[in-house]
Amino acid sequence: MTEIRSVRVADGFSVAVPQTEGALFSEVDFIYNEIFVERAYLRHGIQLTDSSRVVDAGANVGLFSLFVKREFPGARILAFEPIPAIHRALLENLDEHGAKDVEVVRAALGRQAEEQVRFTFYPALPGNSTRYPEQKKVGQELTVSQIGQEAVDRIMAGIEVEAEVRRLSDALRDWAPEGPIDLLKIDVEGAELEVMEGLDAADWQRVRQTVIEVQDLDGRLEAVRGILDAQGFAVTVESAANLPEVFRYSMVYARRED
Repeated sequence: MTEIRSVRVADGFSVAVPQTEGALFSEVDFIYNEIFVERAYLRHGIQLTDSSRVVDAGANVGLFSLFVKREFPGARILAFEPIPAIHRALLENLDEHGAKDVEVVRAALGRQAEEQVRFTFYPALPGNSTRYPEQKKVGQELTVSQIGQEAVDRIMAGIEVEAEVRRLSDALRDWAPEGPIDLLKIDVEGAELEVMEGLDAADWQRVRQTVIEVQDLDGRLEAVRGILDAQGFAVTVESAANLPEVFRYSMVYARRED
């Protein structure tokens, strides 16, 4: 079983992360900087309040949820994380930091409900764990040139795990059957379209804002933007900060102007 260890990412702020031999602490440092320092999810007009309802799809170890609770203590959060070891770290972090009103579901989100789906968990790079490991080969040549093939093979050694997949609309019926969803955050390592397609038209009308990390493979960025345009959102796209362009990551910000 992968161990869960505490890592300090800032003065007075530590988080639990899954760790095995060869783990990279720099990953959680990178995520902390993106969320807490650069405030990447509160750009381009994205706003929250102390009464907001937030869906955290791809919660990882919980840094985004912890950020929301620090900035807006009264916010309610529905968080999804399918990988067992990461899910354990997520629960530990929410408890350690006293984050209340965060409901955690150990499941992924998709276009249809599925009981047992294979995911690849990367113990040395847990935030990259995915249902679609073949997509992680994009840009690896650059990484190999920087640290060598042996190191890349060690870091990207994956373990197969199984998890449930749920539709977001089904989950919302249990958590918040009516009223606005103030922010839908999606960071799901290749399954962005599946998450969006699991949201019924009536529930899309409840979503006021969304921020989505997209790796632009096979026209995915255009498809994500097309869904948001069709739903009436004002959309802004920017390249993901601090990542080389070869990895093809973008951040998509969308909000309803009314």
